[in-house]
Amino acid sequence: MHEVSNQILVVDGDAKVTSAFQQLLGQKYKIASAASSLEASIFLDGHPNIGVVIAALHLPGIDGIDFLRGLIETHPAAARILLTNDRTVEVAKRAVNEANVLMYLNKPCAVEEMEAAIANGLTHHARVIRERALLEKTLAGSVKLLIEMLSLFHSDAFRKTATIRQWALKIAKALNIKKTWELEMAVMFSPLGEALLPKDILSRYRSAKSLTDPQRELLSRAPEQTRDLLRNIPQFERIADVLYYSGRGFDGSGFPADGPVGKDIPLNSRILKILTDLWYASPDSGLDMAALEALSINRRQYDPRLLALVRETLLADELDKSQEIKIVACHIRALHPGDVLVDDILTDGTHELVLSRGHQLTETTIKRLAQFDRLSGLRQPIRVRRIERAAEAVPA
Repeated sequence: MHEVSNQILVVDGDAKVTSAFQQLLGQKYKIASAASSLEASIFLDGHPNIGVVIAALHLPGIDGIDFLRGLIETHPAAARILLTNDRTVEVAKRAVNEANVLMYLNKPCAVEEMEAAIANGLTHHARVIRERALLEKTLAGSVKLLIEMLSLFHSDAFRKTATIRQWALKIAKALNIKKTWELEMAVMFSPLGEALLPKDILSRYRSAKSLTDPQRELLSRAPEQTRDLLRNIPQFERIADVLYYSGRGFDGSGFPADGPVGKDIPLNSRILKILTDLWYASPDSGLDMAALEALSINRRQYDPRLLALVRETLLADELDKSQEIKIVACHIRALHPGDVLVDDILTDGTHELVLSRGHQLTETTIKRLAQFDRLSGLRQPIRVRRIERAAEAVPA
């Protein structure tokens, strides 16, 4: 989650300028200074969230406008202010068009101007943070709704996402990955390629039956179609690429044939590759040693560090005695969010598939099942796997 910062950085090779900001406004604002772009970059590396950056036009080794332009990528929420004694129209145009500066200060400038610039910069920064938080919250809600709708219409394809997401979060924690949103979204949308395929092709592919040349062509294009669709969603460009390369083996095997090899493959793609294959190798009862051994047969396809980490992290968790997995048969009204279907859910009369086994239930899914039951009727009781931790157990 993004937080508003009150940190200001002043970058100028003239020590008199940086000391003036410190002496005149240092008690009111949190001000740091740097004498060069290199020194500033080192400071910014340790401060990913910064409120205002004020930079001189002429810096040692780099143009101040070029320096501020680089912050658009690395620190997009920071207010950028140019400090200059060059008052030409050309400089003003470059500052606005290339670095998208909030404003620029003319040297020398009065204390009132300096303070007003900082105040305006912090206000701008706070507004950007609020707007970004609102956008991400709206996007997250829209994505959640979209995935739940896709899960209902393509339940067999999407039933694996809940389990893989849990595994992915454990691996991310072990790797000290702080921002997991990209990885989580990649996992949740990973079945989209399957959902786009005609059912007859998908059925033949899963049962290892032969495919015609046109069918193989359509199957091979699924990752590309997924990437092209997701690139239309704001902030999903990197997620689209993660999915595109998630079928690429560490040894250069898999799709795309001309893709990267080894550590040049995005880390999240490597994680998704190994966890997806692990899910397919695992029995319905959950992860076991045999599934990991199955992956070891093709170990060259996987990042060796991740393969070892999966064995160490996930298998140990599965063997954790602090939790107990029970098979429970219950009616829809007794289903819990987090329950995993042991059997397919079918209609009561025609036995049509409604939701595939292995699907982890959410509150929304349970409500949809209740509505479906009222309209068409569902076969009950429904068998589910339910995790009960020792701390939650009711004493005898």
